[in-house]
Formats: sequence, C-alpha cells, structure tokens
Amino acid sequence: MGVAAKKIGTYQNGITRVEFEKSWVDLIDRVQIIDDKVSKKADEVVLTMVLAHRREIEQLQLEFLQLQKEIKTLQKQQKTLVEEKQKHINEKQPTKNKWWNWFQK
Repeated sequence: MGVAAKKIGTYQNGITRVEFEKSWVDLIDRVQIIDDKVSKKADEVVLTMVLAHRREIEQLQLEFLQLQKEIKTLQKQQKTLVEEKQKHINEKQPTKNKWWNWFQK
C-alpha cells in the first residue's frame, strides 16, 4: 500500500496528481482562450475583406452602369452621324429625270 500511495500522491519531480490535473486544466483553458482569440481575429479579418470586396463590387457596378450609358450615347451619336452622312450623300446625287427612269425599265 505504501507504493500505491506514493504513485497516487506524488511524482518524481514532487508535483502531486491534483496539482498536475489543475495545471493541465489551466493549460487547456489558456489554449482555449488563445484559440478563441485567433478565431475572433480571423473572423474580423474575413469580415474586413468581405466589406472591402463589397465596396469594390459596388464601385465596379457603378462604373459598369456609367460605361453602358456612355456606350448608348456614342451609339446614338454614331447613328445620327451616319444618317446625316447618308442624307448628305443623297442630296448630292443628281435627281434623274422622268426620261431616264423610262429608259431604265
């Protein structure tokens, strides 16, 4: 019984089993606290990145809409210029008289 008591009561370096278990629980608690802090920090970093990406997406959407408007404006201007050029070309062409149309038939 003396040997069993020695094994239960103390270890070679003089720490009791109760002290060891208390130290172990304290260590586990500290590791858990550190894990929680790291997890919280990672969540904050991810949230910051998500918000930054969201702002960037919104900015790109605004730029896209502006570019669409500019393209539509340019297309209208181009269409107007082509119509004016065609009208100008048609005005320069001499009108054919009725005799010309009769001989072309």
